[in-house]
Amino acid sequence: MKRTLDSLRVGSRAEIEDIASDCDRANRMATLGFIPGRMVKVTRFAPLGDPISVELDGQEISLRRAEAHIIQVKNIAE
Repeated sequence: MKRTLDSLRVGSRAEIEDIASDCDRANRMATLGFIPGRMVKVTRFAPLGDPISVELDGQEISLRRAEAHIIQVKNIAE
């Protein structure tokens, strides 16, 4: 079973494995730096769980849960 970025807990670090290419948001995610091989860390969830804040290359980025769901990751550490 593939893990997606939205399934990680706050504080978890993971390596991006793939972006669902059949989604219209894939290009936007790549433009933001979400590309395979990069490390990402979940930093917080909004009170109702959406959006999600992540750290990528030292920058804080907020994503909708639906956007985070198309990013497949390999969990590195909790």
